[in-house]
Amino acid sequence: MADIQTLINAIPDAQDGFVITADYEVTIKAALQAIAGQLGAVGSQTVSLTLSPTFLPIAGATPWGITFSSAADAGPPSTNGWLPLYLPDGAIIQKLLVTAVRANPALKGFVSLVIVPIGMTSGTTLILVDLGAATSSPSTLPPGTPNVPGVTTIALQDLQTVDNSQFKYLIQAQVFSSTGILAGSLTIFGLQVVYAVTK
Repeated sequence: MADIQTLINAIPDAQDGFVITADYEVTIKAALQAIAGQLGAVGSQTVSLTLSPTFLPIAGATPWGITFSSAADAGPPSTNGWLPLYLPDGAIIQKLLVTAVRANPALKGFVSLVIVPIGMTSGTTLILVDLGAATSSPSTLPPGTPNVPGVTTIALQDLQTVDNSQFKYLIQAQVFSSTGILAGSLTIFGLQVVYAVTK
């Protein structure tokens, strides 16, 4: 974008006897937007929503063991749960971060951000984070970014844009473990959803 002085200089001077045209409005608007942008009043802002992993149980599934600040798997064969996610309309979902520790490398699992149409019971996984990347020390795993196989770029952008009138948003966490793996072999300490909003 041009600097503010250039935009101000582009505003035509009003003269008696001449009609004020759309060019005046367009150039004034461009200059005001640049000024507001410099003042931090306009533009995109990145927001990180931090969530405690207080996963709700899913009917028929073994729930997570919830403590004050973490969630631990329940042992073989699997653990499953979900969280409702409240995001502002129009927000652009950018990534999902998970902080976890895994005591047994044989344990597999994922945390996903799911979009479910209102009135439906299943939806589309927008972001998937592989818990197999967790190590024996608590750490933030590589971020998951929007990726839906088989959809176009435009369709993916639509899915990333929060529309609370049509969809509900949730995070699901599921772990699969074999016989002999102890409960508590994977612990999730926190989740972060990063999104952009226009100010």
